[in-house]
Amino acid sequence: MPAIAHIGIGFAAKKVVPSVSVIILIVAAELIEIIFMILWGFGIEHPLSEPGAPFSPYSHSILFGVLWSVLAGLLTHVISKKTRISWIIGLLVFSHTILDLIASPKLAFYPNDTGLPLLFDYTYTYGLGLWKNKIVAGIGEIGILVAGIIIFIMTIRKKRAESLKIKGTSKN
Repeated sequence: MPAIAHIGIGFAAKKVVPSVSVIILIVAAELIEIIFMILWGFGIEHPLSEPGAPFSPYSHSILFGVLWSVLAGLLTHVISKKTRISWIIGLLVFSHTILDLIASPKLAFYPNDTGLPLLFDYTYTYGLGLWKNKIVAGIGEIGILVAGIIIFIMTIRKKRAESLKIKGTSKN
């Protein structure tokens, strides 16, 4: 269940950058999880369900959250040449770190969680710990996802209504 709130952020971002595919926005919001899965596949990082830290310092540390965000923004700029979209993509990637800081330590899901590390080790970990309680965590994860989907639907409906209005006035 953890990580579905990030998808909600990706859906909601469609309101800010309607020209970008919602799939791209969701991938940006989930990029840190994607990086984690790749590193896990290579045996570099480990899920929180496995005992022993550090579990994911290269994907989920605060330092790497900033690094991945900057790299995503720069790559987007190289590909699109659009500064605003590059900033939005970078901020979407960073939103993952921000949400994890709010939620961590996510004791409702992972009893071994100590919070987000600042650097490579777990000497300094941070987080507000809002996902300590299963009910709060469930409401938070699902609530952010549902809110993002609602914002996305409202954005799409508005865009379609404007499109129909323009088509209707061009016939006259």
